[in-house]
Amino acid sequence: MVSNTIEKPAVSLSSVVPASGLTRSHSPRDRAVSEVITVPPLPWSGARPGKCYENVRRLIKDRGGDFVYGWALTEYGPFRRVGWYPPPLYRRWLNHVVWRDVEGKIWEVTPGLNLDDRRAAGFNPTDFMVDPEAVFEINSENDWRPRPCRYVPVRPEGEPTAYFLERAQHTTNPEVRQQWLQHAILALEHQGFRPLEWKIELDGEKTGSIWLIAE
Repeated sequence: MVSNTIEKPAVSLSSVVPASGLTRSHSPRDRAVSEVITVPPLPWSGARPGKCYENVRRLIKDRGGDFVYGWALTEYGPFRRVGWYPPPLYRRWLNHVVWRDVEGKIWEVTPGLNLDDRRAAGFNPTDFMVDPEAVFEINSENDWRPRPCRYVPVRPEGEPTAYFLERAQHTTNPEVRQQWLQHAILALEHQGFRPLEWKIELDGEKTGSIWLIAE
């Protein structure tokens, strides 16, 4: 996990956001909300936080069933420890897999992590969108990679921030990633937030997840 206190970027938002608006083809925002289901948790001994593929594979081996791939709709952004105003701009979608038991019921079998305390984990219901095409890259039982996170606007004002986070997500160049993060921070400020910090989860050169923390 990489974190950094936010400093004022030396670039204006108008210089990076087109006056005609942003293309939304990067985002699945227009999908029907009715496609999102709430997957109940199934606590079990031996589950590992952040290891959803491994957890589901073990349960299939022990109890049968199958993988169900898709997207976990995680926290709203920017992340705030206190308060809810201004309203959230986007939501982070995490490529995820849950377990379908032999009776066809779908379960969340992976404990969730706490952003403030990575040692704290617990089982909770998961807002989930099934997507059969969102399969992981499986090299071996111990070497697997999910698809990049998505940052989906929850209101039109969130489109610039989500756009810049998507760009930061997909680059492997640290300097370019930093530039896109600065643009995302400016977009937050433009909507009345006070950015405090960002956190990045890295997997080698690839970006795992990005959190912007603000008040």
